[in-house]
Amino acid sequence: MELRQLTTDHERQIFANCLAKARATRGFGFRETPRSQLGRAHLMFGDLYALFEDEGEPPERMVAGFIDHDLTTLPLSYPKPDMGHLPPRSVLEGGELWSLSPGAGRVASIVAGAVAGIMQAKAIVLYSLLKPVDLTPRYAQLNFVNACEPVRWPYVETMEGGEVWVQPMIIEDERLEQYVRRGFEVLFQAMSGSRAFRFRRPFATQPMAPRVSASESAEGRASTSLIS
Repeated sequence: MELRQLTTDHERQIFANCLAKARATRGFGFRETPRSQLGRAHLMFGDLYALFEDEGEPPERMVAGFIDHDLTTLPLSYPKPDMGHLPPRSVLEGGELWSLSPGAGRVASIVAGAVAGIMQAKAIVLYSLLKPVDLTPRYAQLNFVNACEPVRWPYVETMEGGEVWVQPMIIEDERLEQYVRRGFEVLFQAMSGSRAFRFRRPFATQPMAPRVSASESAEGRASTSLIS
């Protein structure tokens, strides 16, 4: 399995088509509202990642994907939670998690931790679907916790035009460190033999800072939001 960062307009369009198909056909079915421009902004300016069953497959063969961005690129999609205590560069919002293959979405949600590690994130914020279907347990298993009260998501609706609610969730501190390690473990296992993962952004050249206590690290966290 290969994790690849998408960089061309052609790849981004294929990603957008797969995302729309997954949202319409997987689970209860939902779509962007007619007036929403949030998804387009994420597709244009966010960092897009896709999973492929085999190394080197064409973009049309992607089976799952997700988007993230730091808060120097775009703001959080919703005013809550307040992440003003963290440097914007260290805060990631991830979103648009999708899958068209059984199990691929689960893998994507795990390896997103490795991406957060490469970007040196200190916290990850996501907005999990809550109503009409509750997907928060899958993120709780990854040690995300509720960041604030649920909110009505103004950017999407059910296929019948109904309301969609999300639960803002966050991961940071030791839970984030564990999530990052788990993401790398999955990637390294996938790299056995001839498999690989590709990123446009290079790995950090400096060693990671030593672990500090929660009080000592209060000056730095980061966040990512994923909607599935």
